[in-house]
Amino acid sequence: MSFTRYSLPLFLALTSTYLAAVSNPVPLLYQLTPPSGAPGHAQFNLRIHGTGFVPGAVAKWNGTPLTTQFVSQSIVSATIPASDLAKAGTATVTVANPGGIASNVVYFPIRRSSSTIALAASSANIEYGGPAVGDFNNDSIPDISVYGQSSTGNLYLYTYFGNGHGDFKKVPGLLFRQETTLLCGPNIAADFNNDGNLDVAVCSFDGDGNDPAIYGIFLGDGHGGFTAAARSGSLQGVGAVADMNHDGILDFVTISASGGGPPNLTVFLGNGDGTFIDGGPDVDVYAGGTPIVGDFNGDGNLDIAIPSVSYVAVFLSNGDGTFGPEVDYPTSGGSNYGGSAAAAVDVNEDGKLDIVTNGVSVLLGNGDGTFTQTFAVPVDSRSTGELRVGDFNGDGKLDLATPAINFNSFETTVDVLLGNGDGTFQNPLAFNLSNQIGGYAPLGMADFNNDGGLDFVVGGAASGTIVMLQAPTK
Repeated sequence: MSFTRYSLPLFLALTSTYLAAVSNPVPLLYQLTPPSGAPGHAQFNLRIHGTGFVPGAVAKWNGTPLTTQFVSQSIVSATIPASDLAKAGTATVTVANPGGIASNVVYFPIRRSSSTIALAASSANIEYGGPAVGDFNNDSIPDISVYGQSSTGNLYLYTYFGNGHGDFKKVPGLLFRQETTLLCGPNIAADFNNDGNLDVAVCSFDGDGNDPAIYGIFLGDGHGGFTAAARSGSLQGVGAVADMNHDGILDFVTISASGGGPPNLTVFLGNGDGTFIDGGPDVDVYAGGTPIVGDFNGDGNLDIAIPSVSYVAVFLSNGDGTFGPEVDYPTSGGSNYGGSAAAAVDVNEDGKLDIVTNGVSVLLGNGDGTFTQTFAVPVDSRSTGELRVGDFNGDGKLDLATPAINFNSFETTVDVLLGNGDGTFQNPLAFNLSNQIGGYAPLGMADFNNDGGLDFVVGGAASGTIVMLQAPTK
């Protein structure tokens, strides 16, 4: 089924047209080819897939510029020297256009291939809350920022510096007045004020449940400290970050709901200082999951997809700041395989962007903005958190990870689905968490001990945030 909705405001189109002429966009990365490599590999060319690339774009490996070739607005190629592949570890890959900030991070694990993976909870002592993963002190080691609420109701934003061996050092952070609030997500690490340092967007909503979720923006100083950005109106909803109008500044795409009406899809334009212009709730939707963005029809403009219980709603960009009508694509298996989170990635390696939900269901892209229902596999009773994509076992195929809750035992697991490389996935490997979460479980990903295996951090546990490290496998 499909629904026709109102377009976003005209000023968004005018702003997009004007700023695109004077700035280069912030690229959005999807994945790497190959997605991993073995220690001792010879020099090779890495293909980086995304959108928003322009001539002169430069890829970076752990922050160091690489020899980069512009292929198209959706592909750049970078030369990876053999010295960067000498030993096991995980590299961060980003791309920046001339004069612009770095893209989002995609990880490149350097490890031996395995037919499976194992996860075990580490001994890291991290406060309860919603995590965001990033290099907040610019030492090329992943850190964790946690936004949480104490037993007395006080809110806090703490940073935990990683040491590269799976341990963390707590850095005293911001404390807020006592409030009645509930945490939500996802929390997002990105550069919202274009200063080259990672900032954090944290999500919460009023505890009475009557108001929509709101993001607070905290600006990073590059040393692990944060200050609250000035408020320019409420950044309502839960969502995703990307440069929607090609002006070199990150924007927000959110879904919000209040007052009992249908959710609203809104684009908030970034001002480049950590504040945003409220585009207004001008599109009513009936999908309630967290939106994702991607160029689904290859025209260079970012489109929007919103997962729901039994379908994914897709809005194609018109290229002028407005969007076409909502088109809904049913997920395989119906209501059992939809979900609240999704990812835009090419899971069958045909060069066309697909959509995967945390249900788990796969919609294969046709390259023209339409999708074909193909494959589904159930996670542990119900997916309950974010979806992460990467090559977890080093076999050159993309895998999935998502938290899930079993309603029979009320236990929460991290479910890992190893990919077959053809758009299908194996049955989940379920790893029990050390304590019960029982609700929304935010999920972060990085290689916290630099052994080449991607690890996870799971928030929402009452007794603390849980770091799950990959354990050796035979």
